[in-house]
Amino acid sequence: MTVMTRLLAGFLLGAALPASALIPALRPERMDELKAKGRVVLVYFTSQTCSLCRQQEEVLDRLQREGGKTAPAILQADFDSEGELRRSWGVSAPGTLVLLRAGAFIDKSTGLVSEDDIRQFVRDGVSRSRGRPRARSPRPVRPKR
Repeated sequence: MTVMTRLLAGFLLGAALPASALIPALRPERMDELKAKGRVVLVYFTSQTCSLCRQQEEVLDRLQREGGKTAPAILQADFDSEGELRRSWGVSAPGTLVLLRAGAFIDKSTGLVSEDDIRQFVRDGVSRSRGRPRARSPRPVRPKR
């Protein structure tokens, strides 16, 4: 393979990877709009140097594309430049997910990567925000002796 072919292949591979363009940036006017509607919002703190964030981004892109009425609105915040938000929500590391409902803080979690874990985090937070107890995980069925 020539150097030019390798460069072209690398460029095409990079273009095929999911971009964070699907996840809109956190803007005050967008937050006000979602707060007025009473929507559940998942704020995703990311950083350019965070490898965990890239893995989360793929899952969050899929969740964003699925959409639906009950799906949370997903917004992206830059960990390095959003110091005031980080302090107010107690965010200490990139890769942190913050769940809000109508602008009120519900929960946060750092380091969730798998799609199942992120979905469970959102489900539990939404049910708590509605005043319902946390959903129990199903118990395995064991045969009687």
